[in-house]
Amino acid sequence: MLSARMESRSGFASYEDVRSVFREFRGQLEWLAYFITGDEDVAAACVEDACGFSQLHNQVFEEWLLHWARYATIRSTIDAVRSRIQQLSRRYDQPACVHGRHEPLSADLLELFVEESDILVSRLDVISRAALVICGIEKHSIREAALFLGVSSACVRAAYCAGLQSLDVLQLETVERKQRVCGRVQLTARWGSETRLSTSAQSSF
Repeated sequence: MLSARMESRSGFASYEDVRSVFREFRGQLEWLAYFITGDEDVAAACVEDACGFSQLHNQVFEEWLLHWARYATIRSTIDAVRSRIQQLSRRYDQPACVHGRHEPLSADLLELFVEESDILVSRLDVISRAALVICGIEKHSIREAALFLGVSSACVRAAYCAGLQSLDVLQLETVERKQRVCGRVQLTARWGSETRLSTSAQSSF
């Protein structure tokens, strides 16, 4: 798809075009890198590296700049944690996967994913986090993610499955938490109403 668009248009993004995209979307790109690495300093360094990489390989059109910036950031981040990914990959060679289909994240799950990303960082290892980003957010296939990470498709499938399971659990926890908060609010409102009625009754005597 990218090559087809490149053939249909002329002109490339300038160094300043690339730099301005990284400035404008730095928060989003650092969040992507942080979610995978779990380290804010490493994430910031990865975004800087991605910007440099993009300036050297900037044969992309302006409309593709943010897409390219995200790709470059993820690429740099994966390079930074590749040794950890290789060490952990054996854990995912055998586990059975309970999710029959591995589609990108739905809008609801994506919203939950962003809002509760710190919890997911603490619960998931680097392979599951990378799989969630590459397959869940960026919508790449299991095979494409495996090539990107340098592991087997079975490993990515199991890692993505673990990430989806963690999101399912988090979604249930969020619903239960909201129900508890709602219950407390209703109880407080009822108590306040009863208190006002009692005070009113006493004052009538």
